[in-house]
Order: sequence, then C-alpha cells, then structure tokens
Amino acid sequence: MNVAQFVSGLLLIVLSAGLYFASRSRKSHAGQLSQAQTLDLHQAAQGRFYGKFQGSIVADQTLTTPYSARPAVAWSAHLERGTEESDEDGTTTKWQTVWSQSATTPFRLKGAGELWFDERGGMPNQDAPSTFDQYIHDITNPIILPYLPGKGFLGRLSKPNFHAIETSFAPGSQAFFIGPVEAVNGFWVARRGEGKEYSVLTWKSEQQVRSRMSRAGTIWWLLSLVAFAAGILAILISFS
Repeated sequence: MNVAQFVSGLLLIVLSAGLYFASRSRKSHAGQLSQAQTLDLHQAAQGRFYGKFQGSIVADQTLTTPYSARPAVAWSAHLERGTEESDEDGTTTKWQTVWSQSATTPFRLKGAGELWFDERGGMPNQDAPSTFDQYIHDITNPIILPYLPGKGFLGRLSKPNFHAIETSFAPGSQAFFIGPVEAVNGFWVARRGEGKEYSVLTWKSEQQVRSRMSRAGTIWWLLSLVAFAAGILAILISFS
C-alpha cells in the first residue's frame, strides 16, 4: 500500500467535508434571507424581531478614513508588506499585515423608520465598499514610511512593496441589513446574530446578497464532490 497516497486521499475527503458544510452554511443563510420579514420600524419600539431593512445612512457625527480621507460612519483598513521569497520553483511574494485598524461612530439607517447601529446592540458583521485599494512602491509615500525595512543605504536601494486597503460606509449612502433588531429605550437597535442567526450590514442590495450566497453555495458543493471523488480515487489507487 502506498501510505502517502492513502493519507492524501483521507485529507481530500476531510477537505470535501469542510467544503460541504461551508455550502450548507451558505444555503442556510440564503434560507434565512428568503424567510426574513421586511421590517417596518415606524411602529412603537417593543420586543425583538428578525428581519431585513434597507435605508440611507445618517449620522450626527462622522469619522475620517485614514487613507482616502473621506467622511465615514464606519471604516476598516490594513496595510500589507510583500516580501519576495525564492525557491527552486521560482519567486513568490509573501504578504504580512503590518498595520490594521477599524473604527465606528453611532449611526442609523433611515428608511421605513429608523434603525440604530451602536454599542447598545453590538455592531453586526460589516461588508463595506472599497474606498482605497493601492499597491505602493514609492519610498516617499507617507503611508509606508513607518514600515520601511531600513533607513540605511541598502534600505533606500530596495524597492518597497506594500498594499493598502480600506473599506468604509459613507453618510448618505444606501445600505442593507439583515439580522435581529430589538427595542432599547424606545429606539430600534440592530443586534449581532445569536447562535446560527445570520447578521450583516452590507452595501449590496438584497438581490446581490441572495445571488452571491446561491453562487457560493453551489460552487462549494461542486468542489466538495470533486474533492470527495478525488479522495476515494486516491485511496483505491493506494492499494493497487
């Protein structure tokens, strides 16, 4: 028996199981999205509901994003440094995060009523649009100055390789939320999902979220079948 091939087959079967459960998770989220009620929050704030809500972002105070310097109610940014590594197969770039930060200020979605997002409910997962995505090779760029490899002659000769990424929600933009909402002191407040509850604030429309879930679930299910078949084949061949 070829032990290495047998082990490879087992690993492929384990991978197929992981892909299958990922597919199931996506389909579960898609089911929650389809069954969630469209919330009308004009009613008096009482109780807890699970549903979906579309609106325009409104805030009394705003933040400034670190890279694009735009007004925002929530942002996330990180800086990656690329290092080239050579081996017998060629040269590859290894990326390492050297800086990462996020911030948010209380805001609300204004649509069929108002839905607050703040520390009272805990912020749900956020899927914000990209507002800055740039590869930086200029040694004088202030974004990368604190993270350059060296100040000496060799450091100045080496070409820096950095990737700066920023996402943010801007006031006035449209957003879609699915998840639990709860009455807190007379206001409707978005909550994080509990247990298997799906909860996210996204810049995508409901139709885009639904389409993405369906596509991802199908792709992962097909990949799980391929990995399972390859694993079984590898195990059978290992005994030949």
